[in-house]
Amino acid sequence: MISFVFYNIWSLLMIIEQISGISYNLPKLCANATWNPSAITFANSITVGNYPHGIFVNTINNVYVADHMNGRILIWLNDSTIPTKILSGGLNSPTGIFSRENGDIYIDNGYVNYRIDKWGSNSTSSVPAMYTCSFCTGVFVDINDMLYCAMFNYHQVISKSLNQYLNIWSTVAGKSNVSGSTSTTLNNPCGIFVDLYLNLYVADFLNNRIQKFSSGQLNGTTISTGSFILDHPSSVILDADGYFFIVDMYNHRIVGSGLYGFRCIAACSGSGSSSTQLYFPQALSFDSYGNIFLSDQGNHRIQKFLVTNTCINSTISTQSTPLSTMASGINFTGTSSSTRM
Repeated sequence: MISFVFYNIWSLLMIIEQISGISYNLPKLCANATWNPSAITFANSITVGNYPHGIFVNTINNVYVADHMNGRILIWLNDSTIPTKILSGGLNSPTGIFSRENGDIYIDNGYVNYRIDKWGSNSTSSVPAMYTCSFCTGVFVDINDMLYCAMFNYHQVISKSLNQYLNIWSTVAGKSNVSGSTSTTLNNPCGIFVDLYLNLYVADFLNNRIQKFSSGQLNGTTISTGSFILDHPSSVILDADGYFFIVDMYNHRIVGSGLYGFRCIAACSGSGSSSTQLYFPQALSFDSYGNIFLSDQGNHRIQKFLVTNTCINSTISTQSTPLSTMASGINFTGTSSSTRM
């Protein structure tokens, strides 16, 4: 028993030691947190083009959006209402995107070029970070500097150390070019998320499920969503308490878990183009306050749902305010009492 306690203390200390490397927001929300059902349109089609894909909000609330159709990344800095920076050199149909705490940006460039590119914080050009076999609908960097790619067409999630120069990657979920619905297979993986314990979560798009792969394990566990039946989930993120927030694409809504199981978070009345509706939403990301940014792909816009009762009194962050996640992209025209990781 004493050994078990000391092991848990050691594990916690190791995570705290690595916490400065977190690049994504983990807002501490109250159990009954709600979001204003009427979203603010953060950017419309004039700005983001048609079918915006991946979205990422970093710990200082800079916003990154993959303008898939126009082959570029739009960046909003310092609470700007218009993009203050655009990355486009050599990009072809970008989908997934992730920005690290040092300002480096990792962008899927796999539709034609089969790689993830890294753009340095002050650079005007990119360098290859990982060569892949497919475009990456999900891009993520964990606290151990491992870069992840969800290879949609290959039904596989791979990872590579950013400290390794050679293009040596490992399979962390699924089987190469083998689709399936077993605990060891995936069918078009989309959004991915890696928690502080290095557990991997995958939005298993065509299997209509969220899969959890414990660190180092290739045998996944399906997250129970109770009475909420997912229809092509495309993105998944977690908050500071390990509760899930999922883009349920073909149901045109966001669902999430809490103390009393899963519930609808936003766009709960069906598809459409009003401020309370979505149409084939793609990816989501928290800002440091717990607001939700979402790429509303079918409506060609970025929506922002304001949190109305955060109960935030502490967050895990490298800044004076809370933290951000990955997002993914692909072009398309009640329950048990505690559902968490």
